[in-house]
Amino acid sequence: MATTITVNDAVTTALTETTCSTSENGSNNATQIATQVILAVIMFGLGCSADAKLMWRYIKRPKIFITGLALQLLLMPFLGFGLARAFQLTEAETIGVIIQASAPGGAYSNIASYWLDGDMDLSIVMTTSSTILALGTMPLWLFVFPTIMNLQDECLTVSFSALGFSLLGICAPLLVGLLVKYKFPEKSVIVTKICSGLGSFAILVLVIVVAATQGSGLAESITWRQVVVVIIFPVLALVLGYFACRVPWLKISVSGRRTIAIETAMQSSAVANTIVLVSYDQDSPNFAPVFLFSGMYGIIQLVVAFVVVVSYLIAKKKGVNCVVPSDADQETNDPKAVNSPDGIVNLGYKNTEAD
Repeated sequence: MATTITVNDAVTTALTETTCSTSENGSNNATQIATQVILAVIMFGLGCSADAKLMWRYIKRPKIFITGLALQLLLMPFLGFGLARAFQLTEAETIGVIIQASAPGGAYSNIASYWLDGDMDLSIVMTTSSTILALGTMPLWLFVFPTIMNLQDECLTVSFSALGFSLLGICAPLLVGLLVKYKFPEKSVIVTKICSGLGSFAILVLVIVVAATQGSGLAESITWRQVVVVIIFPVLALVLGYFACRVPWLKISVSGRRTIAIETAMQSSAVANTIVLVSYDQDSPNFAPVFLFSGMYGIIQLVVAFVVVVSYLIAKKKGVNCVVPSDADQETNDPKAVNSPDGIVNLGYKNTEAD
């Protein structure tokens, strides 16, 4: 009888664990699908505001966006590694920082650039280029830094499928948006505002839902050092990215510097999360400390971006012109830009008045 009860208990436990695992997988899949749909809508809207000719001009004369890519793909991994060593993170926590620091730019940076009056064309070129180049740079850094740390047993797998889907999620809706702008230039501005507004709101709701439903399980593994690094890292990257672009010979406009700083600091936590999930067994004791950093980084960058965007829009609406890119502060080569009392106005963001 005791044996029967033991067997029944074991079966019940196994069924319960299987049900919970299936439920968690279903929840994760639903979150991933919702994220991809939201990003597709956003990238479609941003494509409606982009200028294909100006994007091609950046590619033909790449000094500006190559500077941004160097900051994003070279500065960030070393900055992340340096912060992890400075705050004496554990080896597992350091690996989490390195994975996130090596990730390419994400679509959220395009949204932030749009709302902060950055250079949308430069932002899109940088995001797309960094995702393509990450096919080579991520394997490089994920080999170099564990080797420096003498972690011979670490086997980090770069998910090329995740990078491929990330690239597809950026390019496909973007190309459709560019086509819409070409066919319906006057309507495209309205489409951009609707898609970016709804998409930004949907992202905020999704972050709140995910934090409320999935955050409790990993919260026990968070250390104060991780929290400090995850806050300092994007802020320091933003500041370094902006001031590195002030080198006189680069001649980068204020909107360009903003865009490069945003692209440098806002990296794809989705790609980083995928690499952790592919490389580590979720039952491993190292899984939580490695996975936590990219998860927290994704939330922090969205929260900070939301606060900055709202503050900027309020200041702009109240006429605080010092925050708006001005004619006195920048030297622009953008053929779409014109002077106004409030500074440089990019016609890609404004609807033209009827004659």
